Formats: sequence, C-alpha cells, structure tokens
Amino acid sequence: MAEPLGRRDLFRLPLQRAAAVLEPVVPRPRPEPGSEPGALASHADARRPTITVIAYGPHELTEAPVDDLELLRTMRGRWPVLWVNVDGVAHGETLRAVGEVFGLHPLALEDLGDVQQRAKVEEYPDHLFVVARMARLAPDLDLEQIGIFLGRDYVLTFQERPGDPLDTLRQRIRASRGRLRTGGPDYLAYAVLDAIVDHYFPVAEAYADRLDALEDEVLGRPSRGTMPRLHAVKRDLMALRRAAWPLRDALAALVREPGPLVSPGTVVYFRDTQDHAFQILDLLETYRELAGSLTDLYLGNQGRRANEIMKVLTVFAALFIPLGFITGVYGMNVPVPPGWWWTLSAALGAMAATALLLLLWFARKRWLGDDG
Repeated sequence: MAEPLGRRDLFRLPLQRAAAVLEPVVPRPRPEPGSEPGALASHADARRPTITVIAYGPHELTEAPVDDLELLRTMRGRWPVLWVNVDGVAHGETLRAVGEVFGLHPLALEDLGDVQQRAKVEEYPDHLFVVARMARLAPDLDLEQIGIFLGRDYVLTFQERPGDPLDTLRQRIRASRGRLRTGGPDYLAYAVLDAIVDHYFPVAEAYADRLDALEDEVLGRPSRGTMPRLHAVKRDLMALRRAAWPLRDALAALVREPGPLVSPGTVVYFRDTQDHAFQILDLLETYRELAGSLTDLYLGNQGRRANEIMKVLTVFAALFIPLGFITGVYGMNVPVPPGWWWTLSAALGAMAATALLLLLWFARKRWLGDDG
C-alpha cells in the first residue's frame, strides 16, 4: 500500500499526469466507421491481457492464473461463484475468446474496448453489464474504466491495466470474512462496486488535504506556483465529479430495476452503495466550491497587494509634487538676494511643512495603513 503523501509532495505534483508511475497505456483503436455492431479492434502492439480466476464456495476456494481459456470452460458450473479478472482490454482476440466462453453480448464487448464510456448498467438475456470508473492517486489522479459482467454463476471484471482497489476484497474471500463466501455472484458484484465507490473517499480526502495546504499558502505567502496548483486541483475535482455522477445514476437504475440476476436481499446492499455515491458527490461539490473560493481569494489578495503598492507610489508622488513646485520656483535663474541663507532655510522649512501637512491630511482621510 502506498505511503501517504506529505505536504511538500503535494506541491511537487505536476499539472500533467505522471506517466512514469503508471503502466504504459496502449492506444485504443476504434473499429472502422460503418463496421458491424460489436466489431472488436485490436492494436498491433497490444499485449495479451493477464487473466486470473478465483473460484469459491462456502467451504472451498481455488485461485490461479489463466494461460488457457479452456480452463475457464472446465471450471464453469463446478463452483458456486467464479470471479475472472482480466487486466487489459486492448487485445480484441482475447476479449472475443472470453466472450465466447461466457456468452457475452458483442455490443458489451465492444464497449470494453472503448475506455471512454460513461458509467451505466445494461441488461442482457443471461447477464448484466455494468461500466464504472475507478479512482486512485498514483500519485496524480488516475481514472480507470472497469467493466463488470454478472451472470448466474460468475462475475467478470475487465480493467485497463493491472492495479485496482479490490485487493481488500480478495483478502476477504481468502480469509472467508463476511458474507462473500456464502453469498452468490450478485453479492460479489455488489462488493466490487462498493469497493470502487468507497475508494473515492480516500481520494477525496487527499484533495481536501491539498486544499487545506493551499488555503494556508494563499492566506500566507502565495507564490507563482499557487495558481497552477489550484487550477490542477479544480481540474481533478471536476474529473472526479464527471466520473462519480453517472456512477450514481447507474446504481440508481440498478436499485430501481435489478433484474432476475440480483436477489432482493442484495438490492439493499446496492442501495447502501448508492448512498455512498451520493455522499461522494456532496463532498466533491463542496471541495470544488472551496477550490473556486480559494481562487477568488487568491485573485482578490493579488489585487489588494497591487492596490497597496499603487497607494504607496501615489503617496510618494503626491508628496513630491508640491516639493517639486517649491524647488522649481526657488531655483529659477534670478539674482541671489542678500541674506540668501535665510531664504534657503525658509524654502526648506516650507517644503518640510508641506510634506508634514500632506501626511497629516492623508492620515485623516485614512489613506495610509490597512484601513486606507
């Protein structure tokens, strides 16, 4: 598990995604315009995805990597719950082969290859298809699409790349904690979605810490990098909101019309996950408004500092205008009268008195100091 980010680390995050800390992402080709619906495109450099399977029941468990899809054919029907996880969706041939093993709809398989899908729920005759987006910090914001298929005896998860917030769920299955080992595939699908939604909370809390640090910086000594960091936080919060909003709607549709594959007892748990999605959206909206307020505060402070500088310069200019007039008149090319020393002293005294009177007048008008 990654160590928590310190305050200095938060300010070192670049504006763009740190590609070095993520798995290289293979470009996702789209099918040719006019292709048959459900056509799958595969990139020439796409690597075969990594497939793992966890098969379990109340009293038995097996877990293994899948090198040959025939293993999945032999395991189907022999276990109460079969969880197959596929890391990688750019290899069209593998997607098609897995779809043939489980009888997945071609349109759903086509949506797996397009990783820009909105979160949604689609019901097919013998399986349910759910699209969601996982959020994590690695260390920048990383939003990854996950496709979930729910069947009568299986759950399939398709991810863009390795790494997800589901390790705790796997540990619960191995340790036989909770209802996972006794629940059906619909309960496993709920647990997967619940882990995805709950993982938004630590991500949102990390952005709350960043906003706290930025607030201290804005109120203290802002720098040139303050505004770019505020903009980066606002951009990431907007991306999180765009990912969580359709997920909330998808969960609402699943609760409203669960279909025959979801038991009434599991609908209650999906409703709890929907409540968590509402809480996430409320938090993100609050943090987004706070980021906007900090931006306005930063711009207001910058304008105030500029006004303070202009006020000081204006006071100096106002002081020297009458002094320049006096020295200009006194310094005209005229014969020096007798007793010029007294005349010079009187001119200097008039200049000092004029400056003092101007300062007293500025102070009475409250043009000096913070109340000016």
